[in-house]
Amino acid sequence: MNDNKQLQIEYYQFMHKEGFVKGNAPNPAKDARQKTSGLVDIGLIDSERNLTEVGRVLLSIAQNSDFKSDNPLQIPKDSFIYLKQLLKMSDNIDGNVVRPFVVAAYVVSKLDYLSNDEFTYLLPLCINKEKTNSIINDIFAVRNKSKSIDDVIIDTLMSMDNYKSALQFFQSSEVTEDVIGKIGINRKSGSGGVQNYDKPYFKFYTLLHDVVLNKNAESVLPLLEQSSKINGKAATLWRKALFQTTART
Repeated sequence: MNDNKQLQIEYYQFMHKEGFVKGNAPNPAKDARQKTSGLVDIGLIDSERNLTEVGRVLLSIAQNSDFKSDNPLQIPKDSFIYLKQLLKMSDNIDGNVVRPFVVAAYVVSKLDYLSNDEFTYLLPLCINKEKTNSIINDIFAVRNKSKSIDDVIIDTLMSMDNYKSALQFFQSSEVTEDVIGKIGINRKSGSGGVQNYDKPYFKFYTLLHDVVLNKNAESVLPLLEQSSKINGKAATLWRKALFQTTART
């Protein structure tokens, strides 16, 4: 085991000891990387999880308890650093340079507030000026109940050429495990890559098809059991949508 991975494991164990994470992760190094990815995004650590210059400044502030508000905004010194890093944070999405904090501030200035669902599912769709203004109008529509959040997401996805092509391919193909893997538009890597990540969806789809279209009640329990094999948060969301519960079997 290399030193970097061992350090990540020790960091996960530290977070667990201090109560920042619960349970026992099967891959603590991966979980540690996930928990610190936001620190990479705002420039406090680099991709190897080493402190950057800004990260060292922030560490010094914490170690010295130097939180005095000696800045133009008269906010605590550490908060001022976080604010500046968030303002600089950007991502390139389909050729558009997106600054998430700036976009969020702009959207809130137009809407006064964002609900948790609006923030979670609709704000990330704001990837350029035109789409941002469209999403603002859509949120107004969701609030007056002329649209649902699902409507907005589906309309947005189906305006993209790659999703249109995936739908056409799915509708014109016999559904197999390979087809499910090909239409799964994600960037997951690791053992088996994208195909392995999407693999549980094939059996899930066949069971869901049997329950909904064939009205086969005997497939309901196997469908619930199969939902637990879906990767990530999607498993919980599927159980909540289909069974009104987030519990596993």
